[in-house]
Amino acid sequence: MPKSKTSKKEVISKVIPILRLRGINNSSMSELAKACGIQKSHFYYYFNNKEALVKEVLASIHSYFKYNFFKIIENRTLSIQDKIKKINFLIDTMFKNADGCIMANTALETAHLNPTYQDEIKHFFTDFILGLSVLLQPNYSEEETLVLAEQIVQDLEGGILLMRIYDDHKYVNNAMKRMEKIILNS
Repeated sequence: MPKSKTSKKEVISKVIPILRLRGINNSSMSELAKACGIQKSHFYYYFNNKEALVKEVLASIHSYFKYNFFKIIENRTLSIQDKIKKINFLIDTMFKNADGCIMANTALETAHLNPTYQDEIKHFFTDFILGLSVLLQPNYSEEETLVLAEQIVQDLEGGILLMRIYDDHKYVNNAMKRMEKIILNS
């Protein structure tokens, strides 16, 4: 029997793995409600529809990433090597131990059909690129930092995709090693 009380935050945290694994189109509201242990009608107490749910999920992931990413970048007590280690751990936590990057998965799944989620996905990747640009500033010109930051994000996302296709973390690990080499300019 489904439980009757659960918080919005709990609901979001329980649907993230399902949406990450199955995608938006292959996840029904009934299935998501069941995974949360609540009635489908209770789901609509928090979210008017699946679009509203997915927007909240993406905003939640973006907020978590942005907070933790910039907390690392702005920490003046950490060396650049320590920042890279912590960023690698954040990437591991968010992307390697799951079924990829939910932002990229959602973008790939919906970009040509439904631009509803595009703004949140853009904000996520913009913050990712801007944060990496900050780390690159000591060793590169302003123009180079943006190009290199974009390249790192593209490389990591490609690594995540190949990790999923081949079920092998080496692709993300190699992208993270290249990121470190570029940031350290070595």
